[in-house]
Formats: sequence, C-alpha cells, structure tokens
Amino acid sequence: MKTWSLKVKVGVYAALLTMAALLAGVAAVMTALYFYQISEIDVDLKGDAQELVWDIKNFRGAPGSPRELLSEKFIPVDMREYYLIIEGPERQILYRSPNLLGADLGQAVDKSWSMKIHGKDTRVCAWRVDPYLVRVGARLNVIERFQKKFLVGFAAGLPAVGLVVFIGGVWLGRRAVAPVAQLSEAAERISANQPEERLPLPAAQDEIAKLTGVLNRSFDRLQLSYDVACRFSADASHQLKTPVTILRAGLDQLSQAPELNEAQVNEVAMLRQQTRRLASLIDDLLLLAQADAGRVFLETEELDLRDLIQSAGDDLQVLVDGRDISVEEKLPEPLPITVDRRLVGMILQNLIENAAKYTTPGGEIHITGEREDDWVKVRISNTAPEISAEDREVIFDRFRRCQMDGGLISGQGLGLNIARELVRVHGGELSLMPPRPGWVEFEFRLPVNNLEKST
Repeated sequence: MKTWSLKVKVGVYAALLTMAALLAGVAAVMTALYFYQISEIDVDLKGDAQELVWDIKNFRGAPGSPRELLSEKFIPVDMREYYLIIEGPERQILYRSPNLLGADLGQAVDKSWSMKIHGKDTRVCAWRVDPYLVRVGARLNVIERFQKKFLVGFAAGLPAVGLVVFIGGVWLGRRAVAPVAQLSEAAERISANQPEERLPLPAAQDEIAKLTGVLNRSFDRLQLSYDVACRFSADASHQLKTPVTILRAGLDQLSQAPELNEAQVNEVAMLRQQTRRLASLIDDLLLLAQADAGRVFLETEELDLRDLIQSAGDDLQVLVDGRDISVEEKLPEPLPITVDRRLVGMILQNLIENAAKYTTPGGEIHITGEREDDWVKVRISNTAPEISAEDREVIFDRFRRCQMDGGLISGQGLGLNIARELVRVHGGELSLMPPRPGWVEFEFRLPVNNLEKST
C-alpha cells in the first residue's frame, strides 16, 4: 500500500483536528445556547403569567371573586396557543386551555421544568401570582427549529472548512519539510565517490540545524573509518604482492630442480597453483580497494564492443571444452562505444567464468549485445538451476558463492562484485534479470560515450 507523503499527512491531520475541534465547539455552543434560550423562555413565561393575572383583575366584567371560573375571553389572544391552567386560592382549577386535551402540567409550584405533552417537548412554568396559581407551558419547537437549521448550516460548511484547512496544512507541511527535503537531496550526493560531501546547515538554529550537525559529525567519523579501511585494504594488498611474487618465482625455480622425485614435483605443482590463486585474490582485493576509494582510473578509447565480446566467447569455448555445452553469440550490428578496454574485458571475463561454472553439462550459454539509445546492453544467459530468492538478494555480495548440486563452486566469490563495481565505474549498472525457468541471466548496460578519465 502506498503511504502518504509527510505534507499530505500534515494536511489530513490538520483538517481532522480542526473538524474535531469545530464539532466539540459546536456541541458546547449549542448546549450553552439551549440553556440560554430555555432561561429566556422561563422569563417570558413568568412575565406572561403576571400580565395575564393583571389583565384578569382589570378586565371589564372581571369576576369579583378569585374562586369563580374563568372563560376563554379573559385569556389574551397571544396566550391561547400556550398550554394553560389557572388555579384558585384552594388549588381549584378555574381554567384549562382546550389544547391540553386532558393532559396535566404537573403539581410543582414556583419553578420551571421541561416535560413532554402529546409527545412534544414543552417548557412549563408554575408561578403564584396572587390570588391565582398560573401554570403555563410553551412548546420548544422554536428552539428545535433553530438548532436544526444551525446544524444543517454547520454541516454544509464543514467540508469547505476541512478543505481549506487541508490545503493550508499541505502548504505548511511543505514549508516544514522543505529543509528535510534539502537534507535528503544533499545526503544522496554523499557516496564513495564523493565522501567529502556534507549536509548544508540551515540558517535557523532550530531542531533541523541540530540534527544536521549531528549527521555531519557522524559522516565525518564514517568517512574517517572508511578511509582507514580503504587504505588498509589497498596497503595490505599491495604489500602482499611482493612476497607472493617472490614465493611464486622460488616455486617456479624449485619445480625445475632435477633432484626432485615425482611426489615432490606434484607437491610443488600444487603449491604453485595455490600461489597463483593467492596472487589472483590479492589482485582482486587491490582492485576492489581502489574502487572503494574511488581510485580506478579509466583509459578510455573508442572501440567496437563486439570484438571484446567475441574474444570473451573464444575464452568461454575453452572453459567449457569437454562438457557438451553450446555457446551462442548474437551480435547483429557493430557496437561502437568509448570505454576502458582492459576493465570491460575483465567484466566480460568474470561474467563468462561465472556462466561456465554454473552451466550444467549439456546446457547452453547465450551472449547477446544490442544498442538502445545512448546505451549498449550485453546479456549473458546460461541454463542452470533456479537461484533461490535468498541467494538473489545477496548474489553481488563479496565472498558470496552459491551452491550447486549440494556443494560450493570453486572460486573466491568476488567475480560478480568486481564486475558490478567496474560497470559502475563506467557509469553503468549490472543486474540479475528476473527469473526465467531453467535460465540464469545477467545484463550490464554501459553508456556509449563514457569520456570520464577517472572516478
């Protein structure tokens, strides 16, 4: 699942937080408004009750006794929509509004409360206004309509608010992560070829600046350790070459001594072979140390890559001689390219040796080359058991050797790593192609015009 970028997350979180805050605020405001409107209704109802009693007392033809029944003509027109009960001094009912339809307004006195009448929310007040007790109730439909319209308006405006906050959050997130993006770009430039590159310090002395300083100091320590390791590898490999060369020359001379018997000759031959392997390993390690230190110099020249591929194919024929392995080359056209002849020859040599080792008897090896825009692609394919997913992940690691038929193939496990490093020196890339049943394929790409003299 694709994850959102940090600036989008900031926008989404800001919008969600804002809408949550608005919802909480609206809930609090509506609650406060509700109780405020209720208190206003209480005040109005109490005033209406007092005015009603005043009108009854001063009405022309008003009853002389507060114990006489009251007719509807004594009730002001604007109060006839209320629920109304008027009681006399002894709590006898003198008037009951027709809209009550038998409902009651409770028995409390000198207080206000809410209740349901005929299924509708109603606010009821009971006030003693001498000589009467007036119970008056008003439906809360006005408050309900107000809250409903308020909620509808709020719900209609909420998406617009969320969108504005989201856009603002994305903008703020982009500005907030801009220094981090700059650090990422700068960190991408730090490599074995440019170990001296460092992250730019922001102008503001904030948390980003502190993190940048910590990372730069870490890079300094890593570069120092890397330089020490590269120097050690290069120096050790270089220093080992002299004694190994002397040892090899001594063994060559010893092998020609006439006094050696057959067993001694075989022993010296075995030692000479091991010395050659040791010399080859030292040369490989020295080359890798130079590549790690960025000290592999290119002596480029313009050539036809087909010549190098055909030469490598000839060597391959020798390597697979007697194993019933067919070698096929497909080079349809000239492949002009500017590269270091010696290093590209090493790339091809390592790849064909790898193919020769792992191709089973009776199998096939195909070498193809083609031009694609400004690149030349070379693919070396061989029939072999499928490489496991675990081995595919680490196949280019140094000293890594795959198993075949239950055993390890001979070698130091440096060939593929050296080939990849030399391809990268030229600005290209070596890859293990996706699995194809019964085949293992490696492909490297080189730029046609590689005019760099060193890396």
